[in-house]
Amino acid sequence: MSMHTLRVDSHVFSDSVVVEAQGAVDVSTAEDLERRLRSALVASRGRRKLVLDLARVTFFGTIGLQLLIWADQECRERGVTLWVIASERAVLRPIEVAGLTGRFHITSSMPSVNEYAVAEQSQTA
Repeated sequence: MSMHTLRVDSHVFSDSVVVEAQGAVDVSTAEDLERRLRSALVASRGRRKLVLDLARVTFFGTIGLQLLIWADQECRERGVTLWVIASERAVLRPIEVAGLTGRFHITSSMPSVNEYAVAEQSQTA
């Protein structure tokens, strides 16, 4: 039995939905993150971005990578951009080892929602 815990919160803004995770993303906790991501995808209707804040994640297992790929596919189908906030090796290393670094919009901090719009515009320019 895993001793890992995960806290997941979400916030809806005018042009984005932010899902924040804190703790370990593993087989025993992934269901909570998946449930919150599903709700966020529903809430993202009419919004431009879904932000997954993993800055306070201490462990990111294979199931986390699977959820990230799934969320990215779902966002693309909805015309929503998935942003991933990750600054710790616990999250960045698995993404890198899996060869997924170029697939996601990854940033190291949580700028304001308006800063995201500027960042998206500069990436498409």
